[in-house]
Amino acid sequence: MLRITLPPLSPKRITSSDFKNYHLPIPSKGVKERGGKNTVLVFDNEYEAVVYADQLEEMVTTVSKSSPLKNILRDLITSIRNDDTIRNYVEYSSIYTWLKNCVKSIRFAMKPSRYAVRNKYLGY
Repeated sequence: MLRITLPPLSPKRITSSDFKNYHLPIPSKGVKERGGKNTVLVFDNEYEAVVYADQLEEMVTTVSKSSPLKNILRDLITSIRNDDTIRNYVEYSSIYTWLKNCVKSIRFAMKPSRYAVRNKYLGY
């Protein structure tokens, strides 16, 4: 279970009531209040948090510039994106995908498929 604490970035702290008032989507495991000072977003894993942040970013484009909802959405997105766990997840998942693609192309160069050899695509 992943917990992301929302620091008070704006003059008005984001609370669980803001989620109800502005009809914001709730994270997969909910929103918790800790001691009346901090609001915590709870997710199953990092992937869900990244998808949730992407959802919020899509919502930002539909909100007017003067709306207080725009600031709330940006604060939520910033909190999620700046979380160390999320940063590590995004960094390592990107590197893993890149490496996996490189290994596939290296394998092809070292050991071409039978189809390519049979049809003389590689000059054999």
